[in-house]
Amino acid sequence: MEKRNYKEYRTTSFWTEERADIVFFKYAPKLEINIEVAKEIVESRLHYTQGESVYTLIDFSNVKSVTKEARDYMNSPDGGLKGILGGAFLSNSVVATLFVNLYLKVSSPSIPAKFFTNKEDALGWLKKIRTTNTSRINILCS
Repeated sequence: MEKRNYKEYRTTSFWTEERADIVFFKYAPKLEINIEVAKEIVESRLHYTQGESVYTLIDFSNVKSVTKEARDYMNSPDGGLKGILGGAFLSNSVVATLFVNLYLKVSSPSIPAKFFTNKEDALGWLKKIRTTNTSRINILCS
């Protein structure tokens, strides 16, 4: 797939592919995420999406570490979850895999979130939850 609307920030790169409502993230190499970096990531994402709510596919492979304070912020509705309708985490890194699985089990995000090692599986899941959410909205508006 071709990267569209590619934009690189200090800590993260963002782009879309076939649909603008699924935003891809790739973190900078060996990124250590503390509270300041977490806030910068969210600010960059909100700037990129112009405040629109989106589904996300986050490549977590480059993340070296995340502080507890940053994790808590990223899991808060006024922080990292702001403007996210659902998130798929992607990584082939053993460390990132352990971190994300632990995060998902302990944090119980308020949005649909799941870990994958395969991009196509992650995209398929995001498309499925997007369709499910759209169907619910149509039913509620009927």
